[in-house]
Amino acid sequence: MAYKKRTRSSRRPRPKQPSKRTSMLNLHRLIPFKYDLREIMVNSEMDPEMAQTFLANVIAKASRVSIRDAKTYVGDMVDGERIDSDSADRVCRLLDRYTRYR
Repeated sequence: MAYKKRTRSSRRPRPKQPSKRTSMLNLHRLIPFKYDLREIMVNSEMDPEMAQTFLANVIAKASRVSIRDAKTYVGDMVDGERIDSDSADRVCRLLDRYTRYR
């Protein structure tokens, strides 16, 4: 007894669910982003050891969670008076420049 082979056309089509897209860091431009972010930190009045931690946290949040969470983190650092508001604004503008929806 031979069974009929199922072809693609005989299968029931599955409805496609659109995924939620969120703004994240464009990883294809990660090296220029790090360079620009370091330039901002060198010109700011932040402690160099704290600046490295700040850089790592901003990059991690922007690339893994979302740009919005990275901006919230930068705002929290301004509220904690660890970074001046001018440098924080420059970081937020930089995050906007290197944004990609994924």
